[in-house]
Amino acid sequence: MNNQTYEELTRNYLMSNAEELMSKHGKSFYFASLIFSQKDLKKIATLYRLCRFIDDCADELPDEESALAVASILNDLENPLFQTSFNQLMNEVESWGVKREHIKELLKGAEFDVRGGEITSEEDLMLYCYRVAGVVGLMMCPLIGVSSTLSHPHAVDLGIAMQLTNICRDVKEDAERGRYYLPGSETVSAQELKIYIQEALDKADRYYRSAYEGLSYIPIRARFVIFLAGELYRHIGIKIRKNNYDVSGGRIYLNLAEKMMVTLKCIVKLKSSFFWRPSNHKEELHFSLHHHLEGNK
Repeated sequence: MNNQTYEELTRNYLMSNAEELMSKHGKSFYFASLIFSQKDLKKIATLYRLCRFIDDCADELPDEESALAVASILNDLENPLFQTSFNQLMNEVESWGVKREHIKELLKGAEFDVRGGEITSEEDLMLYCYRVAGVVGLMMCPLIGVSSTLSHPHAVDLGIAMQLTNICRDVKEDAERGRYYLPGSETVSAQELKIYIQEALDKADRYYRSAYEGLSYIPIRARFVIFLAGELYRHIGIKIRKNNYDVSGGRIYLNLAEKMMVTLKCIVKLKSSFFWRPSNHKEELHFSLHHHLEGNK
């Protein structure tokens, strides 16, 4: 955590170059997104900037400012006529099809972190993953030309899968902040924690598979980008597995050579049936989210 103020964070994020910001902070997704057209890349980088701004208001501000920052953003969101930097950016992404309801869910996830919310059940975990990442999948759909609503459950699943991977990767860093996202992991031994991480990565793999079953709803160029982005994250999980689920040494990431290898593997998989034909979404993956998904269609 640093000592930035809300005003400094606003200036650094909302008035910065969106693509440069994504290349600095979202390296895996930026690596994949370079295949996008320049027009699509601009839209996605702009959405990334908005989401990252909200995330860092919860994570990177001094404790006394985080709650005020999230409340300020929520106030802007609910008053679109206010002439603020956030609303200017929000109006831009909204013109591309992003829904304010989804940004509000993202803010609820940030608010949960700010107030020190506790995750005590699998239902809590899934709701948190939906709010901070699943809705990002929904927001991406209009930006990359996805029109079928049948794609939406699969888009949510990719966000959930990637967030579960993030949670496993960042266990040590989150614990230092007093945040425990894997239910029951707060008081376990180091060896027991490895089992929690394994179970979470197994769950993530189920959601990755479901996400890929909806890839064919995406226009072909963006389809490969989204697949590659998902595989880059999934391979972080694979690397954690190869490290015997030990994340105590710090954040695990893919180097450039590993990213290139994943890219080659993705190219080989282009002939797979899931890349060209959709499968019905498995309803049981969203049982605990049904109420929230219905309210945010």
